[in-house]
Amino acid sequence: MTPTVDGKTTYLAYLRGGMLVLNTSDVANNTSPGTVISLNDKLLTPIANRPTWGAGNQCAGGTSAGCSESHSAVPVPGRSFEVNIDEVYGKFTDPSFGWPWGWMRIIDVHDPSHPQIVGEFKILQNTDAFMSQADPATQNFTSYSTHNPTVLPQLVFDSWHSGGLQAIDIADPVRPHQIGFVSPTPLASVALEDPALSRGPNKVVIWSFPIIRNGLIYVVDIRNGLFIFRYGGPHHGVVDHIKFLEGNSNRGDATRLAAADDME
Repeated sequence: MTPTVDGKTTYLAYLRGGMLVLNTSDVANNTSPGTVISLNDKLLTPIANRPTWGAGNQCAGGTSAGCSESHSAVPVPGRSFEVNIDEVYGKFTDPSFGWPWGWMRIIDVHDPSHPQIVGEFKILQNTDAFMSQADPATQNFTSYSTHNPTVLPQLVFDSWHSGGLQAIDIADPVRPHQIGFVSPTPLASVALEDPALSRGPNKVVIWSFPIIRNGLIYVVDIRNGLFIFRYGGPHHGVVDHIKFLEGNSNRGDATRLAAADDME
């Protein structure tokens, strides 16, 4: 889950259930630390109105389209949209997993009682064009899936497991598209391979929420170590001026970006 900068609204990634919006203003306004606050009646999205989707994999109670493996729900700073990602592992974890793994969706949340999916972004490995190339080792021990996104007003940096670090333009939320990516050269060998993510032919496993500090992007590959990148694509001026931003907190430049004054 990810709250807005003021803490009054929180977006929930509902595993195998889609996405929900919760009113957390009681928590943000609480003046008695340690008090247990019930939010059971604070959902802004009625269960019946929540956006649902299939990730291509099957699960108990799923439909022919599969079911969502909703993992992260992150608001777009200064805009009425939310970035929602599915994380799906290989078949080693569950026989229903593997291709087409999980990808990104853009959800319009201007009316939190009726969130609407307006766009989605996939890399090649999430499409039909890759299915014939998905050999058993890739299907079982690799994940070409979204994982942890750091979201700017018009740009997303997403740790896409074996898909590397993806830069996605969301200026038009209906048509998000790739504007850059990097896939580091993996180490020749490591002491221990991740049993679910790096025993396949692709040994890249970009994992962490990207952190932007002084215009540089820091991200961890859980097999190959820490990498530091400089982004030079569209909207790079916004990135260049960020002192500190990460996808899973409201520290640093989050408040400034939420004011929407810095969008290119």
